[in-house]
Amino acid sequence: MAAIRERFGGGEIIVPTLTWISDVASVLQNGFDLCSWTSIRARSAWTPSKSSRRFQKDARRFLTHILGYNALDDYLLAELKKRDIPLIEDVCESHGATFKGQKLGSFGFASNFSFYYAHHMSTIEGGMVCTNDPDFYEMLRMFRSHAWCAKANPTC
Repeated sequence: MAAIRERFGGGEIIVPTLTWISDVASVLQNGFDLCSWTSIRARSAWTPSKSSRRFQKDARRFLTHILGYNALDDYLLAELKKRDIPLIEDVCESHGATFKGQKLGSFGFASNFSFYYAHHMSTIEGGMVCTNDPDFYEMLRMFRSHAWCAKANPTC
């Protein structure tokens, strides 16, 4: 979330109530306004009919947590695109899952995967962030290397 704040500035993060406390804590710790909604659909963290009112004009980000399931659908993706809200996918427990043949974690601006010991792929701790934005990638490398810019530059 710190890298998201640096890349886009502050604003509102929309977070489903079906999520981990770490998703909510990172939003609050980085000074974003938290907006949440209640999930009605048992298998996902998203309900189109209830959530569309939450996509207000000032919503700056969208954070989805996929708790072992595909929480995406065509309506959600269309609304995010229409309103120019970047999608950040938390894919911590859905490694390898797909939506319409495309891997989860590849739909949004960025996605994160956890390798916590209780998850499908474990290294005891740690994880990874994926993005197709070169500037955001370099920013993430800088954050990871504790702002040692020379170490984060792949051309050095």
